[in-house]
Amino acid sequence: MPSNSIHCEADDRADVAIAMMSPLPYAAATLPGIGGIIKATPEHFVVEEVLPYAACGEGEHVYVTFRRTGWNTADAARSMQKRLGLAPADVGWGGRKDKTAVVVQTFSFRCGVNHPLSEVKDALADLPFEILGIDRHLNKIKTGHVSANRFTVVVSRPEPDALFRARVIADRLRQTGVPNFYGPQRFGHGMRNIRKGFAHFSPGKKGRRDTFMVSVVQSALFNIWLKKRMETGDYRRLLAGDIVKKTDTGGLFVVDDPVIETIRFDAGKIVYTGPIYGFKMKAAIHAAGERETMFLDRFSLTPEDFRRLRSPGSRREAILRPTDLKIVEVQDGLRFSFTLPSGAYATTVLREFTRQP
Repeated sequence: MPSNSIHCEADDRADVAIAMMSPLPYAAATLPGIGGIIKATPEHFVVEEVLPYAACGEGEHVYVTFRRTGWNTADAARSMQKRLGLAPADVGWGGRKDKTAVVVQTFSFRCGVNHPLSEVKDALADLPFEILGIDRHLNKIKTGHVSANRFTVVVSRPEPDALFRARVIADRLRQTGVPNFYGPQRFGHGMRNIRKGFAHFSPGKKGRRDTFMVSVVQSALFNIWLKKRMETGDYRRLLAGDIVKKTDTGGLFVVDDPVIETIRFDAGKIVYTGPIYGFKMKAAIHAAGERETMFLDRFSLTPEDFRRLRSPGSRREAILRPTDLKIVEVQDGLRFSFTLPSGAYATTVLREFTRQP
């Protein structure tokens, strides 16, 4: 175990994680930000979910695409599930979306092959959602079954020369990419979700396992890992043993020679990935692997701790490249539109511009 390891008692690990994660660095830190406010109104933050497939028109699962405002994903699912007389396990969605936003999202409901679609629509009619489409499909929508999210966000009351500043920052980010940090909404008000998450790793912890809270710990550790990588000057370069992802096919492989692979990395054809710790996670090796192990040691965790919580782990792209980013001036400020892969946060992109914590 490294000499700089922090042997954290169960109650202290959350405090250490919060301290290590804050504040997060910026890729465009040397450029002046635009200021302004995100989500001055829900209509200033619009997100549209993009599924990787369309409903095929047959099957026991009914896909309902709807627009909502002022509801979080879980509460919306619960209200619709009750109206349809279903069990919680009969409902599926691809990912959680913001409450303070205008959200277009699709849920699946296991209603059976004989349940008329007209009755589904009627059962949901008096809920405060705009139903945009109903169709059948063979499979339930599961977590992660989202290919991308399209965002349209207005930053209100920015600095007077905000458009010029924003375009300069955008040019920089096209070169550097955006560090793929998890957004603050994942960690809850006052980082309380981190405390709840680490409680699941306490010895002798009993009670129901909360998959989301366990993932919060994984997210915090990823943010800490990426922050450290930026602080050591390794954000824009590959390390020996890095696990990289091909951006066209999604295939993963280990970097044996960083010099050789740097050409593809600089061209955006590959991107290095960071650890979402778990008992099945494909770990980096050599110099990159030593860093990943170091962070687990600091929190007195091992892959077996994640096995007990049935959390296999994965790899996460460390750098985002919002290639379709557009910025225009509107009456309320600046409007940003861009598309991000599933699991990435619009607030992570926008903080590079606003510099809001």
